[in-house]
Parts: sequence; C-alpha cells; structure tokens
Amino acid sequence: MPDAPQSIAPLGSTPLRVAPLRIAMVSHEFTITGTSVAFHRLARHLRGQGHDLTIVPLIGNDGPMKERYLADGFRIEPRLVLADFDLVVGTTICAAPVAALIGMHLPMIWLINEAEVGLNLVLKNQDWIEGFHQAAAIVYNMASQRDVYRSFTYTLPQDKLHVMPYGVDIDRETVDPRRVPARKRSLRVVQLGTIETRKRPGDLLLAVQACAADYECAVIGKFFGMRPEAQALADSDPERYRLLSGLGDQEAMDWVASADVFCLASSSETQGLAVYEAALLERPLLLTDLPCYEGVFRHGRDCVMVPVGDIEMMAASLAMLAASPNLRTRLGAAARLAVLPYANDRFHTDFDRLIADVMRRRRR
Repeated sequence: MPDAPQSIAPLGSTPLRVAPLRIAMVSHEFTITGTSVAFHRLARHLRGQGHDLTIVPLIGNDGPMKERYLADGFRIEPRLVLADFDLVVGTTICAAPVAALIGMHLPMIWLINEAEVGLNLVLKNQDWIEGFHQAAAIVYNMASQRDVYRSFTYTLPQDKLHVMPYGVDIDRETVDPRRVPARKRSLRVVQLGTIETRKRPGDLLLAVQACAADYECAVIGKFFGMRPEAQALADSDPERYRLLSGLGDQEAMDWVASADVFCLASSSETQGLAVYEAALLERPLLLTDLPCYEGVFRHGRDCVMVPVGDIEMMAASLAMLAASPNLRTRLGAAARLAVLPYANDRFHTDFDRLIADVMRRRRR
C-alpha cells in the first residue's frame, strides 16, 4: 500500500486545534463537482471543530450545492465583509482575485484545484498573479501542480506551499448497482465527471464504437457539450451511449458500481476524485496517463493507462479488460488498496494543522 501523501511544507507538531474562528468559505459556484462536494465536506468538518462558518459564493447563482449548504444550516452571504471574519478559505483558481484583494487584511488559505486550465486563466487575467503573493497558504491537490504554477511561486517562501489531496470515503453498504438498469451488452464502461471538452467523454464513446464486441457506456455529469461525432453516436443509440446529467450522488455511485470498467478519459486533472471513488468500489480503472496519478496509480499494477486522445489504444484496452474477468478483479482490488490512504480524516487533520500554523504565523 502506498504511503499517505505528505505536505510540501511539513507542519510538524503544530497543534490540531485553535480557538474557534469566524471563517468565510469562498466557493466558486453551486454546481456539483468533485471539488464542490469535497469543499462542502470540509465546511462541515470545520463547523464540527467549533468554528463559525459563512459560505460566500464567487458566483451568486442557485444550484444543488446551495441547497445542501442551506439544508445543513450554513449561512450564505453574497459578499465578503472583512470585519466579520478571522480567516478565509477559498477554493478554485477563480478565488485568485479574492486572495489578491484581502491578503493584506485577512489570512487566506487558497485551495487550487486546477492544473493547466487554471494556468490558462491566470495568464488571461494577470492581475490574479498577486493572489499567489498575498495568500497566507496555497494548497495543491497533488504535487504535479507545483510545476504548473512554478512561475508564480518560485520566489515565495516554501512554507506557504502545501500538497493536501482531498479525502475520499464511501460507505459501500449504501451503494447498490441493482438500482440502475442492468446492462444489456457484454461490457459496461462508466465515466463520471462533467461532460465537457477537458474530460473528453467523446473519446470513450468513440472507443466503444471502435470495439468489435457489443459494449455499452454511460457518461455521468453536468452536460456542457461534446465533440460532434460522439454526440451523433449518443443521439443515434441513447441506450448504448448514455449521457446521464443531473443525477444525485447516490444514483451516480450506483452507476459506477454497476460498471465492468471505470474510465476517465480526461486531458487534465489535479486529483480526479471520481477515480478514487471508483477505486474504493473496486472497479478496474482505465485512465489517461496524467501527472496527477504519479505515486498513486501505476499501469499494470492497479489500472490500465493510455495516452490522452488515443482512441485506438483505449479500444484495445477495453477489449483486453473485457476478455479477462480475472484481470478486472485483480486490478479493481489493487485500485482500492492504492486509494485507502486518501481518507477524509487524514485530509481534515492536515487542514486543521494548517489553520493552526497560519494563525500562529499571523500572530507573529
């Protein structure tokens, strides 16, 4: 089993608990993504630690995550009033302007959840660069992000930079693949994530089409768009190529559990939380060869990896996995072992230490 990941800047014996703080949780928006769900879990944990929390969305629209926050009794405010808070915790690269504006007045812990996509946004909005300098701490999901943003951070004190992968836990007793339609073909492949260019769901559909055998696939997530030839496939046979938007967490996990193979065809990820969820359900993984998986997954040991956009190799990998149920079982079991160190308790403990460290430095 791989060792649990460590921070770039070790936090040592910093106490886990600090006096209750007034914390503003600055979220990007209220859509459901792996990041937004993990941020919601973090908010619940921090409130459980005795802190007073307010949710401040950068985009004040409605959405399913807003309903979750309200159902849990969180306050939601449309803007950030500095005098009301002791600490700000912001998520996504889009929190850069907040870090740039308030960093001199309030400590801010900034969780950056993007790789190349985030870099492109910073390059288009160069005033965001100041956020790297003003944030009290910058948290990456995975170590591979250090290189992505190195141009903005190489002069910063290294104790500002931390790697803290989100935790992922699943109660397997609550997941039941029998609640979704049974597969009608010889293999079912499932991808979970927003249906958009970066996730490349069209590659999966085209790979399934390229296989000689009669496979089916389901792509689950909020729909933004897909390459035209893949969209045409989905339109021509919606039972074989399912595009499932708007599912709740439970139904999405039921679909993942029903998969013979879980695929994530993305061109860019920072952690790929859906992959970790599928691994906890012991689904064999078909992944693209991305830096974020280094040190977690390895081709042939606990997954199968293909180059981004290589539909022919993806189709061949599906055929290989379809031909060997024993291989699928072995890879699925190994995938679960690979992600067991990435638990919510570990992430939350690390984050508590980071808060204590940031507040201690602020008092100096």
